[in-house]
Amino acid sequence: MKVTYPLKKEMDIKEIKAELKPFGGRCAKIVDGKLEYQIKEEKEKEAYEHLKEKGIVE
Repeated sequence: MKVTYPLKKEMDIKEIKAELKPFGGRCAKIVDGKLEYQIKEEKEKEAYEHLKEKGIVE
């Protein structure tokens, strides 16, 4: 499934990809100030919470 979240701050995409890797996130990119990536549906919420805790997404 493809998800899109607004970025909270500017970050290197390599750092974001490293954060998503344990959750199986892939094809991460930044489009118009939003983080866009693909992830399995069952891991989506867990990955989102992790990114939110790290201050990456709103």
